[in-house]
Amino acid sequence: MKVLMFNVNKDETGYINDCNRKFPFALEFADFDFNSADIGKFMGFDAVWITTGCKVTKDKSEQLEKAGVRYIVSRAAGTDHMELAAMKEAGIKGANVPRYSPNAIAEHTVCLTLMSLRKMKRELNMIDNYDFTLTGLKGLELRNMTVGVIGTGRIGAETIKILSGFGCQIIAYDLFENQAVKNKVTYLDFNDVLTKSDILILHCPLTKENERLIASDTIARMKDGAVLINTARGGLMDYEAVLEAIENGKISAAAFDVYDRETPYIRKKVERDRFESETLKKLMEKENIIYTAHMSFYTDTAIENMIMTAFDNLYEYEKTGHCSNDIIK
Repeated sequence: MKVLMFNVNKDETGYINDCNRKFPFALEFADFDFNSADIGKFMGFDAVWITTGCKVTKDKSEQLEKAGVRYIVSRAAGTDHMELAAMKEAGIKGANVPRYSPNAIAEHTVCLTLMSLRKMKRELNMIDNYDFTLTGLKGLELRNMTVGVIGTGRIGAETIKILSGFGCQIIAYDLFENQAVKNKVTYLDFNDVLTKSDILILHCPLTKENERLIASDTIARMKDGAVLINTARGGLMDYEAVLEAIENGKISAAAFDVYDRETPYIRKKVERDRFESETLKKLMEKENIIYTAHMSFYTDTAIENMIMTAFDNLYEYEKTGHCSNDIIK
């Protein structure tokens, strides 16, 4: 099988090549953008290996089908970057990586939470300017806070387990209660979690029902001075509303690893004066906003999990034409 691979970082190639000795596939690392590439770039390949920055639209599905691509393997758990109905119509099968180290994202979530409470962005900026005073740096102790977690699946559950060691009160909302954490968390309805949380953490998937879950109306119901953390999906938040809430003090701090309009720049080095996302620019300029560029998953264990599962998906497709992680129903 000939596989065209997108968005592979240099520090991953060694592990990828080591893994591929088990199979082996004919791999080619793309040095061009998936989204804007023409049909000629995909000719001769049986499969493409993508990340969330690669948008599989109806037009792209048709283009890939004409080029002879039969399989799309995504390294991500989420599938909102892929139009599954369009892929099915084009006769292209697709698989994802539904499970990889949940600890990677959970630990990053807690890291962002602690950095927000201890005003770490301001502190690092002060140190860079040789200001060793304590002006404006008085923080908050996590053990004294009520933390609300929206979504208690595998990642949310790991975050809850870590948070429980700090002694904070943990409340949560989920359509389905997770028995693995019921002794560490109190389940409430969504509105109660919203109104009672000093820190609100988003760990839920993005669906049509919860798109812009955090917007002007829900922010208005949050505690004054609440801290907002999102390491889940960019589409869960209205970032203009979050910016307004930061500016008027309704939200005291926010940290997020995802942005709903990140596709044009993510995984790229962009010139500051050419960066076109004005809302994100304004957010990044705030001392009480921390933004990380969709990297909460990026640990050694999680990447190894993703890469090996992606290879296993390709191997199943090659041998049987089907895959246990198939996302096309």
